[in-house]
Formats: sequence, structure tokens, C-alpha cells
Amino acid sequence: MPRSRNRWLWLVGLAVLLGASCSGTDYFRMRLRIPRRADVRLADFDGIVVADFILKSEVEGFDLNRELRDYLSTELAVELETPVDLHTAPIEDEAVFEDQDFWKNLDLDKKKAVIFSGTVEYAEETRKALVHKKGREQETPFPDRDYMKTQKFYSLNMTVHIIDSESGINLFNQEFKEQRAYSNPNQTAYFAFFDLAFQVKEKLFREIMGGDKIQDRYLIIH
Repeated sequence: MPRSRNRWLWLVGLAVLLGASCSGTDYFRMRLRIPRRADVRLADFDGIVVADFILKSEVEGFDLNRELRDYLSTELAVELETPVDLHTAPIEDEAVFEDQDFWKNLDLDKKKAVIFSGTVEYAEETRKALVHKKGREQETPFPDRDYMKTQKFYSLNMTVHIIDSESGINLFNQEFKEQRAYSNPNQTAYFAFFDLAFQVKEKLFREIMGGDKIQDRYLIIH
């Protein structure tokens, strides 16, 4: 469904709510499953290729490009039930995503393939916060106390580009930003990466492959 239509439906729903609240009219909310058009017709291509991503930042000791390519290619192969190729193509500048000749001249096994690439940032941060814990009321009451709590934060920011290798045209690009906190201060970057990559994958696949989307509708009851 085009973004402009999504925005229009949201405004209509908001207007219904505001009108109902102002006039005292009752309304009934319905949840509908609406088919969503795929942004990219992957079935039109002879093959799927996952290329390198431009690394804007990465966690020390974690091979971000390798892990991302392996993860994305595996998930695409499972979802589409087709082999997915990996291609190492050094990319240094984001301008390359609009350079049609660069993508047309890649040495690929298939003439008409769809190429996944983009930019990625992966970061970790340790934060400490002063937490106030209220004591429990018992025969021997425990006093209130303050203590320092340590958490690990990981963030994965990606812009995914999908490119037609035959024409070099950029078919799709979208940014994804995910963050997650872990109470375990020893949480590893490897484990956290797959949590965040899964969240990106779920959103990306919905965008490019279509499928049903749940939306609210409001029926005014006079």
C-alpha cells in the first residue's frame, strides 16, 4: 500500500476519533487484515545476491560485515526457498548506490539479479544508573537503599538498498534503527547482534515481500 494512502487512512481515523469525542457520538473499533503490496518483486529476478555493506561504526572484535551478510543471506534463502549468493565488492562511498554502472559491471553469475547492500552502524555502550529500592514492610523492616545498576546497550542502524544488477537502478532504500538494553553487564556483542538483526529483518521483509497488515477502522454508531 503506498505511503500516501497510509498517511490518508491515519488522518481519517484521527478525524473520526476527534469527531466522536467532541460530539459525544459512540464509535466501534474494528481491526482489519489488509493485504499489502510488495515493494520489490523478487520473483522477477534470476538470482539474489547479498553484497558488502559500508561500515560506519562497528564493535571491536566483531566482524560486522561478515555476520550481517551471512545472516541476511540465510534468512532470505529460508524465506524465499532459493539459494542466495554472497559477493564481496569493496564499497567506500554512499554515492555508489546511485551509480548504475558500478552495479551493472559487477562480475555476477546471473545477468538479472537483485542485490542487497547498504550502510550499517553497530555500537555498544555500558551505562550505570542510581536506582532507589524501597524497603519491604515486615516484622524486621528492610530500609530503603540506593545502588548502582549497570546495563549494556546495543544499537544497530542500517540503511538497506536493493539494486537491479541488469539496469543498476536502485529499487528500494530504507533506514532501520534498533536498540536494546540488557540487564546483564556481560552481554556479548555477538548475542545482541542477532536480537537486533532479527528486528530489522522482520520489518524489512514486510516492506519488500508484502503480506497482511493489521489496521484499525472506526465505525460511528449514532
